Amino acid sequence: MGTTLLPGGAGNYVLGVDRACPGCQEPLTAPHMLLHCPNHKAQRDHLEAALHSHGLVLNLSNVLDPKGGARGPVFSALAKKLLDCQRTDKI
Repeated sequence: MGTTLLPGGAGNYVLGVDRACPGCQEPLTAPHMLLHCPNHKAQRDHLEAALHSHGLVLNLSNVLDPKGGARGPVFSALAKKLLDCQRTDKI
């Protein structure tokens, strides 16, 4: 995926950027925010259910580029997750 402007990635290149996730103090990267943060498991469950309903597993590739008929439901679930986690300011 490469470098993002999330603090976990940008903090490698920009002085003064706190790289930590405010919830758990792990580096705030896209995989962490979307797949791993323990503080947002409930919100992630909805996203994972949308993926599973289309035969997909929860991974970064499927979340960011779901195939076929999964695209609409997965993107809706992703938008809901980001809103519920109050992370829209990070993207």
